Amino acid sequence: MWLLAAIHWLDGLDALLIAIYLAAVIALPAAGYVYLVIDVRAYLRRLRGVLVRLYSYEAARRLPDWAVHSPRVLATFDLAMPCTEEDILKAYRERVKRLHPDRGGDRKQFLRLQAQFEAALRQLRDS
Repeated sequence: MWLLAAIHWLDGLDALLIAIYLAAVIALPAAGYVYLVIDVRAYLRRLRGVLVRLYSYEAARRLPDWAVHSPRVLATFDLAMPCTEEDILKAYRERVKRLHPDRGGDRKQFLRLQAQFEAALRQLRDS
């Protein structure tokens, strides 16, 4: 009697182990395919961005350097090369009117604007 009970117990345990094994055999490759599809879609999105940048780079090579090159600090003031110190000063003054702490602006943004203004002047003098 106890032998029959032991056989039934082993059959239940064996069935459970077989079910776990089959779930792993089916679930792991299925999860791999899902992650593959997700990764391929991300790769294609990145590839599209790279191709746009590459095309932009090729188009930019045909233009003069000053027409393409716009340093970040000048872009902050909506300026591009070539520009003068007067242009930078005018753009700085317009932004200061909005960002100055005495006029209700944020102190951190004002200090960041001052740093960008000094960097823009340095950039202009270096070029």
